[in-house]
Amino acid sequence: MSEKIDTSKNTDLDKNTAIEDEALAESLNAEIKVSVIVPIYNACKHLRPALESIMDQTLGDIEIICVDDGSTDTSLDMLKIYQKRDSRIRIITETNAGPGHARNNGLRRARGKYVAFLDADDFFEPELLEKLYNHAEENELDITIVRYDIFDNKKGKFVANVESEHGKIYEGGAITSKNEYPDYILESTTGAAWNKLFRKNFILEKNITFTTEAMIFEDVYFTASALAFAERVARIPDILVHHRIYSQQARVRSFKKYYLQVPGVFLKLKEFLMKGGMYQPLAKAFLNLSCSRCYHTFNLLKSDAKELFWNMLHDGMNEMLGWEEHEAEDFEKKEICEFSANVEMYTYEQYVRRLAMGRKLDKERLAATLKQNKRRKRIRTFFAKLFGKKKKPSDTNS
Repeated sequence: MSEKIDTSKNTDLDKNTAIEDEALAESLNAEIKVSVIVPIYNACKHLRPALESIMDQTLGDIEIICVDDGSTDTSLDMLKIYQKRDSRIRIITETNAGPGHARNNGLRRARGKYVAFLDADDFFEPELLEKLYNHAEENELDITIVRYDIFDNKKGKFVANVESEHGKIYEGGAITSKNEYPDYILESTTGAAWNKLFRKNFILEKNITFTTEAMIFEDVYFTASALAFAERVARIPDILVHHRIYSQQARVRSFKKYYLQVPGVFLKLKEFLMKGGMYQPLAKAFLNLSCSRCYHTFNLLKSDAKELFWNMLHDGMNEMLGWEEHEAEDFEKKEICEFSANVEMYTYEQYVRRLAMGRKLDKERLAATLKQNKRRKRIRTFFAKLFGKKKKPSDTNS
């Protein structure tokens, strides 16, 4: 069945037919409560339980948008088999452009009032979408969050997830947003998109998309952008999503290959927040999100990769991210603050040498450095505003 209506003919009959078709399409679309978007790349080993967990949802008024991102295994063949079983499945094929592009492609074609995302190796509990949808409708939510656990594929066991301490802002059924918790909202939940339901019109109105400039952390960019602009966010307490982990999954391979893209994702997020007027109100939240994620990324790397990552931050990325604009008390955790200060003051070689000598970062020097950096920033901003941008000789009229 074609997803587009042909309105190119000019006869009155064809115009009437087109109008009727459009009315029918609108009627059908109105019945779709949730669009579930599944990006797929060489996922045949775990695709079956993922798809069946969506097909078995107690909420029947859904569509399942499967975006095959150029798989070279049997994923696409499997999708076609399942499509014959369930007409709610729509298949989109594209070249291997990355997870962000695949999710955006699905998002553009979504017809539901809400959108949900599922990775091709994770799976839902049957009542997930019904509970999320009902909660969103009853409370007029922009974002509805659900709790999740970890499924260890090797051990075949479910493991409890360690939730963010800032997730407490949702306890007791609270409906909240950045208006109440500007310093905590960005880290109040995981950066993943697969444990949330988003109101589609909200996403479209705020022009929120997955970044296509990175192969990792594209969902962190999307989720943080949505949390920054949402007015009503809540969480249901049930654990209804199971996040599968295993050694050879695509996320692990992508991280090892594209880890240097992580700071760039946060720089793009900063630019998006600035454009929408949300950076200053959320500056402290952005600091702790970006710095903590870079810190954890650094700790997951091996020696050579550590040096590359560290020196990229030291050579100016930390300044672009705005870390030096803050004082010590703006950092939520001591180790994050020390990481930022060390990156500012030392190259990786200098840092390693200091560790070998047993030298620690002096608290007084740390505070002085952060205040000095903040003062320098204010001076640069003052003179930039005072004198403005100097014209180049070529810009001057002769």
